[in-house]
Amino acid sequence: MTTARQYEPLELCFRGPEPEGSAVEIDLRAVFSHEGKEIAVKGFYAGNGEYKIRFLPENCGTYSYRVSGAALPESETGSLEVRPAEGENHGPVRADGIHLRCADGTWFYGFGTTVYAMAHQSEAVMEETFQSLEHAPFNKIRMCVFPKHYVYNTNNPAHYPFRPREGIAPRSFSAEGIPPYPAAHRERDDYWDVHHPDFAFWDAFEDKLLRMAKLGIQVDLILFHPYDRWGFGNLHQADNLVYLDYLLRRFAAYPHLWWSLANEYDLSDAKTLDDWHEIEDFVAKNDPYHHLLGNHNCFIVYDPSRENITHMSWQTKQLFRVGEMVRKYGKPVLIDECRYEGNIPEFFGNLSGRDMTRSFWRVTAQGGHCTHGETFLPGTPEGDAATRSGEKDVVWWARGGVLHGESPARIGFLREVIESLPGPLEPMPMGLSGVMGKTEEEIRRAGALLPDYAQDMIKLICSMSPADRDGFFAVEYEYAGHCGEDAYLYYKDDQCCARAELALPETHSYRVDVLDTWEMTRKTVLRGVSGAVRVDLPGKPYMAVLALREAS
Repeated sequence: MTTARQYEPLELCFRGPEPEGSAVEIDLRAVFSHEGKEIAVKGFYAGNGEYKIRFLPENCGTYSYRVSGAALPESETGSLEVRPAEGENHGPVRADGIHLRCADGTWFYGFGTTVYAMAHQSEAVMEETFQSLEHAPFNKIRMCVFPKHYVYNTNNPAHYPFRPREGIAPRSFSAEGIPPYPAAHRERDDYWDVHHPDFAFWDAFEDKLLRMAKLGIQVDLILFHPYDRWGFGNLHQADNLVYLDYLLRRFAAYPHLWWSLANEYDLSDAKTLDDWHEIEDFVAKNDPYHHLLGNHNCFIVYDPSRENITHMSWQTKQLFRVGEMVRKYGKPVLIDECRYEGNIPEFFGNLSGRDMTRSFWRVTAQGGHCTHGETFLPGTPEGDAATRSGEKDVVWWARGGVLHGESPARIGFLREVIESLPGPLEPMPMGLSGVMGKTEEEIRRAGALLPDYAQDMIKLICSMSPADRDGFFAVEYEYAGHCGEDAYLYYKDDQCCARAELALPETHSYRVDVLDTWEMTRKTVLRGVSGAVRVDLPGKPYMAVLALREAS
């Protein structure tokens, strides 16, 4: 009997001849049975006459399995004894209402970073990146399968995902003369033979994924993107599905992966919305383990209400709307791009460390999850400190290297605070902020609960256009969240308050802490309080107040 661990991929290996025709669409499958439930998985060809099936057991106990298909001389059967998980392996992260939760019930709070073309760099740069991640606060990373051509990232990878088609003249893929922001193309590309993967690429890519797992980092794997000079961004739709078939056969059993259909899907001119829906359906139907599935936008938000979509992956600067989106869609909200800490001239990459930290607190206080990036300009002291490998023009958000910014340490402080709470936060609109995303009738009903002096304000708010209303709350929003009646977090943002007024439940007793989110300090200032509570503050920005229910 074979033994395995819960939440750890089991790999069955077989020898056989080279596939005839497609090396992707091979006939190799297995069915694993446990307590009346069956899970069917497809196998893949790994090169050099080796075939593999990977299975992720999520329950302890005894499984039986049967492996069959034309790739084997005859069917094989066996049994599998799955023992409990060890260490920090909590299983795949999935949506649980508006929150994220691991398969074993552990809550997951996403503190992400971005290294788009991390897997396509030199060994020296990749080693630096892994060393940086080992000491960073991030538990999630956004990275691409395909290489990326974009400003600050124009290198060719050592290997490509597929072999060129036979009989086609080789291409050099030089970046010379190609703009740093290449125009999207609708023309389909016939250069790559997706039925014949380059196993050197997939082996090396898999190694990066496994190293992320050892660091405890979830990989939000970006399956497509428009920033391309190699032709991967405008494959035929049938070829897109063949590529996805191989990727899912090979990687779906890894518990720490998420599927991001694209980075900025709406800039991909080669794909229609119907194409994206077909891709979404294919991934959902061919993933036996139902990993998280989202699609990242540039301008047009991909509909989070779609059945297969597990969470909202949103590029926006409208961070005051996170709570509104949580309530609207009833799913986790991830702000996967909200500008980056750095000093490049491009508008998306020149936030101060304070503003990057501020974005994380704004999002997290509302029960959302935020993603970091770092973009220091090569040739400046900060940018030149971003790598020790000797390579030039290494920008973290694009290629990795060494983190240099001020925000990661502060993001780590926030993570410690959030993970110390008794459970995940939910948005708690404060005062007039409670009308965000509501109809006029809902606003009037909410206003009825406010003091008399606020009634005239409610009338005026109802008379505003939705656009004017959003513009108003973009600067007037109160960022706050709660965990039932056990915890209340108030982020004061840029307010230089000398005092905060809290309205806590009368039925419980609370301890109140004041946090300086930039200086990373936390001080208990009150104990045994309830109801209307006055908290003294130092009159400086970026403070937070946390009220925690005390044991009875």
